[in-house]
Amino acid sequence: MTKALRARPIKRHPTGLTTDNPRSDNTGRSCRSYRRRPGPRLIAALAVAGSLALSLVTASGPAASGSVVTARGTAAAGPGALIARTALAPRFGALLRASARPAGAGQAAPEPLAGATAGVGRGRGFVVLGGSPGVPVANPRTHTVYVPIQCTNRTCATPGHVVDVISTARCNVKVLSGCRVVARARVGISPLAAAIDPRTDTVYVVNGISNTLSVLNGARCNAQVTSGCARPVATVKVGQLPVAAVVNPVTRTLYVANLVGGSVSVINVAECNARTTRGCGRPARTVRVKAGPDWVDVDLATDTVYTANSGTADPSTGDTVSVINGAACNGHTGRGCRVVATVTVGVAPFGVAVDQASDTVYTANFANEAVDGSVSVIDGARCNGKITSGCRRIPPAVPTGMGAAFVAVDRALHTVFAVNAGDDTLSAIDTRTCGAAMTSGCGTRPPNEQAAPVQNPGFVSGPGAFAIVPGTGTAYVVGPGGPNMLSVTGIGRCNAVSTSGCRAEAPAAPENEFLMSADPATNTIYAGNITKPQIDVINGATCNATLLSGCRPIATIPVPDPQANVGAIDEATHTLYAADEASAGTVMVINTATCNAGVTSGCAQHPPMVKIGAFPSPPVFNPATHTVYASYGLTGNRVAVINAATCNAADTSGCGQVPAAVRVGAGTFVIAVSTATDTVYGPNSGTGVKGDTVSVINGATCNSTTHTGCGHLAATIKVGLVPKAVAVNDRTHTVYVTNNDFGDSPGTVSVINTATCNGTDTNGCGGPFPVAATGISPTFIVADTRTDTLYVTDFNSASVTVLDGSRCNAEITAGCRAGRNQAVGSGPKAWPSTRAPASSTSATPTGPDPCPSSPPAAVDGWLGRALSTTAAAQM
Repeated sequence: MTKALRARPIKRHPTGLTTDNPRSDNTGRSCRSYRRRPGPRLIAALAVAGSLALSLVTASGPAASGSVVTARGTAAAGPGALIARTALAPRFGALLRASARPAGAGQAAPEPLAGATAGVGRGRGFVVLGGSPGVPVANPRTHTVYVPIQCTNRTCATPGHVVDVISTARCNVKVLSGCRVVARARVGISPLAAAIDPRTDTVYVVNGISNTLSVLNGARCNAQVTSGCARPVATVKVGQLPVAAVVNPVTRTLYVANLVGGSVSVINVAECNARTTRGCGRPARTVRVKAGPDWVDVDLATDTVYTANSGTADPSTGDTVSVINGAACNGHTGRGCRVVATVTVGVAPFGVAVDQASDTVYTANFANEAVDGSVSVIDGARCNGKITSGCRRIPPAVPTGMGAAFVAVDRALHTVFAVNAGDDTLSAIDTRTCGAAMTSGCGTRPPNEQAAPVQNPGFVSGPGAFAIVPGTGTAYVVGPGGPNMLSVTGIGRCNAVSTSGCRAEAPAAPENEFLMSADPATNTIYAGNITKPQIDVINGATCNATLLSGCRPIATIPVPDPQANVGAIDEATHTLYAADEASAGTVMVINTATCNAGVTSGCAQHPPMVKIGAFPSPPVFNPATHTVYASYGLTGNRVAVINAATCNAADTSGCGQVPAAVRVGAGTFVIAVSTATDTVYGPNSGTGVKGDTVSVINGATCNSTTHTGCGHLAATIKVGLVPKAVAVNDRTHTVYVTNNDFGDSPGTVSVINTATCNGTDTNGCGGPFPVAATGISPTFIVADTRTDTLYVTDFNSASVTVLDGSRCNAEITAGCRAGRNQAVGSGPKAWPSTRAPASSTSATPTGPDPCPSSPPAAVDGWLGRALSTTAAAQM
């Protein structure tokens, strides 16, 4: 990858990210078509003594795997957050804000339990928590799940100081009658995670702001007995920002990962537990872990401690796992409290879990917003506290999903579960074919299921942590730093033993595409290449739901930069319009008659261009007025109006024109045209703050030849938060707008009547408008006017929502309440658009009338490394 490419904005990533710094806003433009935070969250910022602000983007909770962290047989899991090496990512987790006050000072009384109840919705249970959660942990002996409440709400204006207690006996995949909070335990400020010592039934809670460890008596504070929940039996001082903990029941030692402190605290739990607290006041031993440990776990057979390091404390040492010899560093001896080896793993590891049966160490690599997540597989027999010969090799990795947040081992099911926060999925890795002894099964994408509901009730934004109670087939899933909700998810039918309940993903071919357009006349797909300055030409006849062998490009079209925004096709002049989204933005004019699946002689020619302005979006075309419209601008607040009658593949005499421009709302990217009403609709996603409007342009007075109406909007429509894309079906007089909201709330599509809300008649633009339910973060939408079907790509639930347009439109909304979901690969972005029929046109990634010979396709992944194909008739 060239330096020039690395410096370019990653379009449609949050705030104009660059590949050098995925959180740097170098353009100011809000062209984000995805969630701002596709993954788990725990900590975004921590205000400490003297107004010193520590910018964090990672977080963790207690290490948990197998029977080590929790009671024997229990598995717990939890998240990290985006990339540790990036700057502050607002609301990427809890915004832990606190003044310089001592632990326990100024804490409000716990909220009453009234209202902290839940029930059953959409086939699964859920629990309404007392605030934004940390990472849950389960004790199967007392049938209890403990959920730290790090903040009283998801904005984290007020840190939490309690742990919610839930009964697993009365709240599981089979019994939902008791799905509620039965008690709350008082702990320190902003509890993030917990670990359980089964021998003494002690719950250890790490408090992020207090820099302490609360010691709870689990025998007197559980789902059946709550008399001991009022206060901890002891409080232990640990390092700065403790985020995870694990108990070694053999050596009677608790290890606490201190993220900002860059250390691991070592505590003798034989003298500090629910039964005796005589050793709780003694200073803990410390192991220096320079990178900043996000998670910690222990291998009992080799007495080895492993920490996952994403590089929060020291970016140069991230993407690693530190190895500590527990035999020489425990509650009884400190002679070897140091890191003995370091393993290089995937990008941004935020979770680590040990399979005690096979001495295999699994790390969840959150990756970043340009690479899907993975799980690294380390051979613990060759890389441990005493033998380090195997630590130098890079371990194999399992491709899971976007934002692999944490892992947990269920030995009875021979399964490592990984939660993918950016996909809302739980991956099930078979430990029998992917472990230290055998890695043959590590190279393929494991089966997965939906981690939590995508709609209310029970909606979880960015599910990034879970606890498992083996034998019950139940996972308790939360979104740390997100909403106050816990989902009760069944795992009994999607694991290494049984896959009957796993998602059936559409076929996919590995490719490197971004946005697409399709020409049914020649059965050709045009796709902007992610990393190369070219548009790839793909034969739809050999790349579809029944045939994937021919998905490689048969030709390429040279363009100035990678990630071309391919757009509308004018069938009459055989012209494809595509935008080069660069600072000197242009719209390219490509001859599809000489460059298609059957004829490639003209593909190598550099296309003519029209200069319009910075960062143009995919163009849309109105054949009635021969006008091309494309949004542009540093903040996406302009729409260019191009005369296509003199700038097309047959006639380029007018391509030197200076297009007229219309000022629209900020953050406009995808636009659509209603030819029936001659109206342009442009959703405004906003910049800095979330937008919630659609700009309406009168095409009758603002087109290729008439500019009198370009100076003002006909109307502004209020829709849902962060509207991203739009499609028009003139046959039903309906415009559909996807409301993305970065996945912070359940996804919807606003349904608007074009007959009463258009460029000349705005009487019906006032709303409110009915909405259709979708998956998480609906991004692009296409309307097939032939079958009256809508397809919506749901970026953060790895799916496509299919809506019946005949029952969900401007006149009939009975079918808007529930659509069908088709599982696809991670991060689906775009549907190919098609030629613009006289009845309806839509902007680039969202086009009408998919040809039966060209089945619907969606680009998967942050950087489009796969192309999912699905037969429309089967959807």
